[in-house]
Amino acid sequence: MSQSIWPKVPPRFVAAMLAGHSALGLVFAALIYIICLTGTILVLAHEIGRWENPQATIITSPAPATIVQALGNGAARAQETGIDGYVVVTTSSDGTPNLIVRMADFETGQEEIWSADAQGELVRQRFDGPEHFLKHLHLYLHLPETIGLLIVGLIGIALLSSIWSGVLSHPRIFRDAFRFRRGGSKRLEEADLHNRLSVWGLPFHIIVSLTGAILGLSIAILGILALAAFDGDMEKARGIVSAPTPEVNQTLAPLPDVLPVVESLLAKYPGDGVARLGIRYPGTVGQYIQIDLDKPNDLTVTDRYTFSADGELLGSRGFSDGALGAQIIGSLGPLHFGWFGSGWAAGFLKIAYVLLGLALTFITASGVTIWVARREAQGKPVKGWHRAWIACVWGQPLSYALVGIAYLIMPTLPAVQIWVAVTVLSFAPAFLMSTPIKGAKVLRSLTAASLVFLVIIHVLLNNQIIDNMAWVIDTVLLGCAAIIAATVVKGDLTHLNRPGTKQRSNE
Repeated sequence: MSQSIWPKVPPRFVAAMLAGHSALGLVFAALIYIICLTGTILVLAHEIGRWENPQATIITSPAPATIVQALGNGAARAQETGIDGYVVVTTSSDGTPNLIVRMADFETGQEEIWSADAQGELVRQRFDGPEHFLKHLHLYLHLPETIGLLIVGLIGIALLSSIWSGVLSHPRIFRDAFRFRRGGSKRLEEADLHNRLSVWGLPFHIIVSLTGAILGLSIAILGILALAAFDGDMEKARGIVSAPTPEVNQTLAPLPDVLPVVESLLAKYPGDGVARLGIRYPGTVGQYIQIDLDKPNDLTVTDRYTFSADGELLGSRGFSDGALGAQIIGSLGPLHFGWFGSGWAAGFLKIAYVLLGLALTFITASGVTIWVARREAQGKPVKGWHRAWIACVWGQPLSYALVGIAYLIMPTLPAVQIWVAVTVLSFAPAFLMSTPIKGAKVLRSLTAASLVFLVIIHVLLNNQIIDNMAWVIDTVLLGCAAIIAATVVKGDLTHLNRPGTKQRSNE
């Protein structure tokens, strides 16, 4: 008889791990599901940004003089509109083949984002709706940033704990890695698919949950460092992981001559390109220049160099060639979202991240469904849980589609309130229909129709599409709508097992 991968594990330990796995999944299920779903979508954040702005000029290799010209035009625009704080130009090295100029005032929250042309002139204000909404949902749950980031970090820990408890609660999980029972109980089929996807994507699941937890808890870690070493001074604590900066001085001063600084740095690193060029507190004595150089063949993606207004190097955040700790910090974000590599390799990597993210999202959704089915088989049905979970699972993609439609029609509509309202209203069909399956079909039908309507509105409002990525994203949205509609016609994606069917304790 073949042995399990850890044959000496006592049955009581396995049962305890299974109970802990179920408890973790149930307590954090909805938040984990939202984080996994939005994270999967945000792997394509750059492509979504291009879909939002299909008329932006395609610029793949801007000259340093063009980047500097765009920065100067952005600084002038910031001064006209009273936006103080930060002006930054993002190039195609950051994943979007446009020249993007952002002006932001971190104290007032005022912000403008523009697309520049090949001469560095600001030609079109950029639309930043659905992408911005999804980013803030994934990173902060639309809560105050510090609180939201901390909660998301704790969710990452819960997900990581759930992954490990799931592995430990299934002694045969690796031996049965390619076992999939079909033609019998739907509950066993779903349990097998849940377990197989868990094993096949285990390295990915660990990486995204661990990096997500570290990134989310970074504010807490920084706060502890500030209390322990700097009497609570967060700015001094930030200086440990970032380049030093001059004292803030709002006295008016002319803008610095940035081009020689950029050219000098590029001459020192001839294989790199400018990913971002920014200036803090432009037009003041305290202004300073930030240059992020692209490191396409390094997992850390960029290195940052900070210069004073007269071109003196103040410091650098050299992730790519720094200490091991700095390299680890620099690689967290790219590893979490799959935003590294270049050319076709980067594209295939994003596709892999999307597929693995969808698998993790399915694992989260099916985990609760399996628990509901197990209770049904034990004669202890929890139909309220089943209906509520259906509302959660299908209410989220429906709400994202409707938020996208609202942004396209009228960008000033309150997106967060729309998301909350749709999420709450999703419980109506789930609880009012005669069976949970019928409620799920109603929500899936609405989701498919909303995705189709989203594409129609997008095409109608953008009669001159320059960037073909817009057509790709529209095609993907229609494909998702078709798949969801097919599940309505063929039947539910998840089924409760027939009462009385027995199930192994380690499934």
